[in-house]
Amino acid sequence: MTTLELEKSVTFKNILAATDFSDASRHALRWAASITGLNDGKLFLLNVLPAEPRLPVTLDPLPKGLDRAGCKADLEFQKLVSCKTIARVWHEELVRRGPVADVVSDIIEEKGIDLLVTGSHGRKGLERVVLGSVAEELLRRASCPVLTVGPYAVPAPRVRRVVYATDFGDASYLALPYALDFANTEGGELLLLHVVAPVPIDYVGPGWYSGSDLMQYELDTKRQVMQKLQSLLPEDSRRKCLVEHMVQFQLTAEGILEVAREREADLIVLGVHESGSGSAKLATHLLWTTVHEIVSQAGCPVLTVKA
Repeated sequence: MTTLELEKSVTFKNILAATDFSDASRHALRWAASITGLNDGKLFLLNVLPAEPRLPVTLDPLPKGLDRAGCKADLEFQKLVSCKTIARVWHEELVRRGPVADVVSDIIEEKGIDLLVTGSHGRKGLERVVLGSVAEELLRRASCPVLTVGPYAVPAPRVRRVVYATDFGDASYLALPYALDFANTEGGELLLLHVVAPVPIDYVGPGWYSGSDLMQYELDTKRQVMQKLQSLLPEDSRRKCLVEHMVQFQLTAEGILEVAREREADLIVLGVHESGSGSAKLATHLLWTTVHEIVSQAGCPVLTVKA
């Protein structure tokens, strides 16, 4: 990451909020409207209806008055845009049919979307396997940054404390300007965090670290990682916020969540990698499982930026 790249200000001119009119999506809309207002942008509100069943003979679309699902969506939108949160920003309502992820991907390209905002019910375990997770699919496939508002995210959309968790990969570097801009908005705080996974239990044996060796290993690792963290933001970068660096020895998701909770973070920023194939796909799946765990348990929204 060069200083020149960090000097570029991040702006969200076109924000897309996917809504199914549930409490989870309404919660996310507050954040979408707030970010739209801060950037003097435009908010696109999207509701996706199920695709029409395929018939042997192509029929003309139903007249709008007979399309019950479409009429219901229009009524829900009327109630939605009448609230002050949405009414005070420039917005446009969209109702489309088809698979949700496909429709959202098309809208992102069609409208030049800079940020997708979505809510998540935070389903886990068997419920998640059976029911699936639309929010997670959107997070995987969207070509723009995604702000996911989980079930435990605070309702007041104000960002002052930002936790930027990095693995020093390409996606993490792409996410850094977004973390810096959010922290700069109100002259807040930016914590640059790297979580070091514990030494695998398989390493236990004749060559296992003694207590003092393990302490030295952690000290050496912390010093090396801290140097990398401190080099991410040059001293002359566009800082209007306080910057802190931290190295945590813990499982990735647990470490990020613990730090965010202790620091009362308003936003977590992560870089994520696009799905691959074969063994790379398996590794990516494990990464997305970590992201899902963070989103579903965080007490604040999570911004993901994909490489």
